[in-house]
Amino acid sequence: MTNPFRHVCGAVGAVALLAIAGPGGCGGGGGATGGTCATGSGSGTLSIRITGTPSGLGLVTVGGQNVTSDTDLTPTAGPQDVKAFLVAEGGTIVRTAYTPTIDVASPCVHAGQTTTVNVTYAAIATSGKLWTGVSDASSSATLLGYAPATVAATGTASAAVAANTSGSGGFTFDQLGNVWVTGATTVDPPVARYSASMFNAGGDKTPEISLSSPSFGSAIPGPGVLALDPSGNLWVSVVGANKVVEFTVAQLSATNPTAAVERTGITSPSGIAFDTSGNMWVATGDDTVVRIDAAHLATSGASADCTITAQSPAPVVLALSAPQGIAFDANGNLWVSYDQILAALSPADLAGTGAKTVTPAIQIGTNVLGLPTGIAFDEEGGLWLAAAAGKFARFSQAQLAASGSPAPDIVITSPDLGYAGWFAIYPAPAFSPLEHGLP
Repeated sequence: MTNPFRHVCGAVGAVALLAIAGPGGCGGGGGATGGTCATGSGSGTLSIRITGTPSGLGLVTVGGQNVTSDTDLTPTAGPQDVKAFLVAEGGTIVRTAYTPTIDVASPCVHAGQTTTVNVTYAAIATSGKLWTGVSDASSSATLLGYAPATVAATGTASAAVAANTSGSGGFTFDQLGNVWVTGATTVDPPVARYSASMFNAGGDKTPEISLSSPSFGSAIPGPGVLALDPSGNLWVSVVGANKVVEFTVAQLSATNPTAAVERTGITSPSGIAFDTSGNMWVATGDDTVVRIDAAHLATSGASADCTITAQSPAPVVLALSAPQGIAFDANGNLWVSYDQILAALSPADLAGTGAKTVTPAIQIGTNVLGLPTGIAFDEEGGLWLAAAAGKFARFSQAQLAASGSPAPDIVITSPDLGYAGWFAIYPAPAFSPLEHGLP
């Protein structure tokens, strides 16, 4: 899982920036008002004050010491280094994430005096919602965000945010809640990033990053699904070119970069997921799910470490076909959206190397009259997916415990929809190995 204490210096909004430094920068040494900060033999008071979250709590480090609430410390006089981290709170379906601002990141503590540092949190606009990509919507919207209260039970719900991102296939979020999408047409950017701050309201959005690359090639379809690994590198399934490519954090701000890594020989790759060991899993057009071990993700190549074909149980044994969306649950099962079947590949199914055929112990008929593509787990362990035209649905954690064809626990009808596609939640559930699964 993502290290909650990973720190990258830079402006808020940079990729993979989790610890936020204030105006004083990342290092110690500066005084609260500038100048030289003398180190003395005495001690002073460093008063940390946290505001902005419903609980009044946060996550701050001072010289490596964790502080989660208003606290007065008594360090030795001299420069101190203060860092603050994203936090997520509340919610049963989805939590709300908060980003901090520090007024003085490198305070100078003077012997016998009190220095106050204020850490102020603000909600990230894309958090606290259930998001789905859409097509054939009643408006120009391609990405819809629903308030949790409106989708907590079967009924009719309108989107709280209806945004046009010029495509939303295989979309995902980064750690700061920025939205990454693939373009809907050849005139759209193949991959684009939209700042989280744009989603306080709906409407047309302009990407802050448009990513083109010779690594995408000219085959159609092009980029299909996006995923960020635990280090914040972006992986893109390039469907027509039968490969999955990686762009490093540094490359994401470059012009027309060539992918750092290309994993080739993956037929029509679709959904991408990472497990807790950093291994990458990909759903393929060969009706398989393949694993590429973390140790092999640093280099290009054509081989997979494990290739899994799933089948239905006896007496009628048939191969499960057309895997698309894939997602891990809290127990390490990899759920796969096959054609009208949700199947859980257990840790035992996922183990080993080479080609193997498994019969997943849990297989659920979706009964939703649609063709589910992307799937996403919520904080309660419920699984969201597309249903019929104008609808999406959720299977509860209890329903996912056994095979069958249950009616979904929740079915939402929405006038905004058209057809739902991929689903994602920011922040991802705390149990999730996804890059945006905040602790």
